Amino acid sequence: MELITIILSALLGVAGSGGVVVDTLAEAALRNQLAEAETLQVRIDNVPNYQLASGRIEHTWIAARGVETRQLPGLRIDSIDIETDAVDVDLGRLQQGTLVLDEPAQTALRLRLNDDDLNAFLQSPLVQGWLDTLEFTLPGAAGQRERNRYGLANPSLEFLEGDRFRVVVDLQDRVTQENIAIVVELGLAILNGHRFALVDPTITVDGEDTPPQLLESFVQGAQERLTLRRLEALGVVARVIDFKVRDNELDVAIFAKIEPTSPLLIRQPAQEAVLPPP
Repeated sequence: MELITIILSALLGVAGSGGVVVDTLAEAALRNQLAEAETLQVRIDNVPNYQLASGRIEHTWIAARGVETRQLPGLRIDSIDIETDAVDVDLGRLQQGTLVLDEPAQTALRLRLNDDDLNAFLQSPLVQGWLDTLEFTLPGAAGQRERNRYGLANPSLEFLEGDRFRVVVDLQDRVTQENIAIVVELGLAILNGHRFALVDPTITVDGEDTPPQLLESFVQGAQERLTLRRLEALGVVARVIDFKVRDNELDVAIFAKIEPTSPLLIRQPAQEAVLPPP
């Protein structure tokens, strides 16, 4: 949705321009909001000038390769393709820096991530910072000292055949300076378009299978959280329409509808777009 917002902001003040200029301004505004984009194309189709002036865009298509967002520095997205249906906004509110939809906005998004980029991100300071905030104890341990004794480090991800993944992470004992390898293997299936179900998960700790009750607890806790319906509280209905793991690449296609009441539409004004030099 942020991508749509940036493009709409770029269109302000150029309603009387030709389509090529509008596309170029939208592309420049989008680049200003990304940390990196190796290639980026924006096309706005069939948009009469009078519709731009009233805040309506019939169709937008975005294709980007080698993208890194400011929100997740260090995560390179191999490719993103986005298409939107008609988007109708309150132009006066948009000029004040607030995006207010006159009707729900619908978009389809397809993204691809490869294992090299994901593993580079997993080794980043940002991810290690997340891991450092986790507190847990092993069975039978108690007290503040034991809560701070263990940490996780050196996560890695491997794509397997059959839409399966292998995640390896070190359990660090900060007292003895020992590392214990935790290996999680699982498949993912999509249920009803919104829920990710874990398929045949296994967990080994230092080469030993975990007790069944621990595995069951892990599965139940994960599956309660792995649903796109959590976004509905934010005014977003999202469904996975395709999900594949192949050739060391994760390929996901998602449809989303954003309601006019969504709090995600609250944003700061985008930077002014400037035409790039010829």
